[in-house]
Amino acid sequence: MVKWFTRLAKQRQKRSSKAGDITSVDTLPFYLEQNSDLISSDRLHVIRQFRGSVENQLKILQLSLNATSVVLFWSGPLFEQLTTYAFSSQSVNFVSGTFPSASGIVGALKDHTEIALAPHHSNSPAIPYYSDSSSVGSFFAQILSSGEPDQRKTGNYGVLCVDRVAQEEWSPLERTLISATAEQILQNLELSRDLFLTDVERQTLQLVFDGLQGLNSALDLESVYNAAAQALGLLVDADLFAISLIHSNYHEFCYFSGDNKEQILNHKFVLDDSLIGQVVKYRKTFPETSTYTGRVPVVNGLKLFERYKTVLVVPLLQEDNPVTGVLIIAARGENILTWNSREMIEIIAAQAAIKIDLAHSHEKIQQMAITDPLTGIANRRAFQCGFSAMYERARRRVGPFSLIICDIDLFKRVNDTYGHPFGDQVIQQVARQLNEVVRTGDLAARIGGEEFAILLEDTGLSGALDVAERLRKKIEKLRLFSQGDTVPVTISLGVTEYPLDTDNQDTLFNYADQALYRAKESGRNRSVCWHDMT
Repeated sequence: MVKWFTRLAKQRQKRSSKAGDITSVDTLPFYLEQNSDLISSDRLHVIRQFRGSVENQLKILQLSLNATSVVLFWSGPLFEQLTTYAFSSQSVNFVSGTFPSASGIVGALKDHTEIALAPHHSNSPAIPYYSDSSSVGSFFAQILSSGEPDQRKTGNYGVLCVDRVAQEEWSPLERTLISATAEQILQNLELSRDLFLTDVERQTLQLVFDGLQGLNSALDLESVYNAAAQALGLLVDADLFAISLIHSNYHEFCYFSGDNKEQILNHKFVLDDSLIGQVVKYRKTFPETSTYTGRVPVVNGLKLFERYKTVLVVPLLQEDNPVTGVLIIAARGENILTWNSREMIEIIAAQAAIKIDLAHSHEKIQQMAITDPLTGIANRRAFQCGFSAMYERARRRVGPFSLIICDIDLFKRVNDTYGHPFGDQVIQQVARQLNEVVRTGDLAARIGGEEFAILLEDTGLSGALDVAERLRKKIEKLRLFSQGDTVPVTISLGVTEYPLDTDNQDTLFNYADQALYRAKESGRNRSVCWHDMT
């Protein structure tokens, strides 16, 4: 964060002059005051204070020079028009408004810094702020800009105009007074500029910190994705936010907020010949200006982003580690990114990269906590949670579910004869068969050494018995070999149904266990239903 502030300070003046940036110094003072809905009341107060200071200075200059009018114009972009910003006039012919910058006598300033005309004849170029300039005896105008004439073509600037009835030449003292007033206005503008940008930075930082607070509180991946999008939404008024994770030579979108979501989310796209590929390769944000020309596709083979004029692809990375993903921002409008918002977005992206990595680790730990390490299926803890959840759902819906408990027959003999490593292989093979017979929504778990359980959602007794028998026959057909011997493997199963056998969860488990015991007593390698025992 300290490095970022240092870099921000060095780049502040350089980056503040971008065209179209509402926080740019060039938008002060006229544009933002006329578009006050773009800024806060505190910032508008600073800009209006500047106007009041300028009006006072123009009044003092008018009295000092015995002038008819003293007017300050401020330009629009690209040297196309001038608009009255402040004035002090005693003429009834004065007209405040906007006019082309190349019109009348002011047009001569296009390639100069000042112009003086004394006397001002009736056939002289018109003074644009007068409906009738016949009473003007002399005229003086000076550009207010720290740049050269050619630089004014790409930025805003001011024009200070003075006229009077007297036809005398403008004396050195008078010229000095006009230049001093222009210089004072520029200095005040610089101060207002600094106050304004400081406030922008403060409020933008507050938005970032608010966003990061939400991001830091997220634990699971989905929460991290949503928190990152919310944090970015505080900074940028974009039409699309997306996060795509990198996997060797392709990337896969894990979060997408925008049109055509179904074409994007959870789909895989190659990295080659795409803007995302360049971001991953060079480990930096693209494009440089955030203006999207469409020359390089954002996503290889996808034309969706061609409708957007602003695109920013930011790498998700931690220090020198490989890029783990990218953050994508897109908007139909142009110049939606302010001079400092890009820096802020990169901070959020860096934090999102950390949180995504932590969330992945958290999910792995969570998965390990509910997974049997030997077989890869659910463990007893996961079974107990699943059993309770399925029981509560069945109670609310008044629907059935079934429980099967099974046990490997004569497993102690297998361990004693062939050793525990081979016994582990038998357990793994049985678990693999359990996974093959359960459906999505069902649960297969290892709940003891050689004991397993199956929960079957929305399944009655006959359906559960079919599953039990199918599993029993699959395991009976297994061919396992140890020390040159073929080792037969069979299981016994106990089957119960809620609510047919009982509406109590603990009792249901006990009935399934008793049915399993009956299957063992009856010769093993068979399925027994509790309902048939009563």
